[in-house]
Amino acid sequence: MRLSVMNAAEMAEQSYVIARLIKRGRVPSEVKAHINSRGAQAQMMAHGVMIIPGSNELMDWVTNFDVYRILGRSFGRSDKGRGSTGAVLHAGFLRHASRLQKFARENDAKFLIGHSLGAATAQILGTSLDLPAIGFASPRVKFGSGKLKYEHNVLNICRADDLVTRVPPSEAGFRRLGTSVRLVSAATNPGMDHSMTHYIAALKEHVSARGLPTHWGE
Repeated sequence: MRLSVMNAAEMAEQSYVIARLIKRGRVPSEVKAHINSRGAQAQMMAHGVMIIPGSNELMDWVTNFDVYRILGRSFGRSDKGRGSTGAVLHAGFLRHASRLQKFARENDAKFLIGHSLGAATAQILGTSLDLPAIGFASPRVKFGSGKLKYEHNVLNICRADDLVTRVPPSEAGFRRLGTSVRLVSAATNPGMDHSMTHYIAALKEHVSARGLPTHWGE
């Protein structure tokens, strides 16, 4: 499956609207299946795209560069776990991805889109399930420099003024999986431009985004 990056961004933004509707018992007809496993949410659309919302607001989960909260639990830069690929990953992001991996398999996901915490899971599942994935506001999930077999599947789009894209710190040995594009917006609000609304605006009116493709997938 191949999607336009802008279409993916719009679906990521819509995932928050869909999540609110589902919470009210109003499941949109285009949603084939959905899950909320101890706070890890995802929506499987009828065309096979799995959308993974995270947090649309920066301060919902970032406390500082060293310790931040994921699904109500605090994690630091030293928290690590080993994923199904054998890679050493940040334990909080790995926990979130593990709660959604079975859902992706059972519903025959063909493409992954995630934002924030959802972008961390998109990176992990894109490489473990060999699926194309786009993450917006992607944090760093992998410890160490060793490349994984299916990293070519993953595209990360990171606003230069979004603090979430800087955790865990690279100085602590963490990095993103796949390809990362640094998005410099025409309008900035340093550290706070984390929501999908700001990402879509930057995609439309960016100053620079070297290497940003118009489409992703096969």
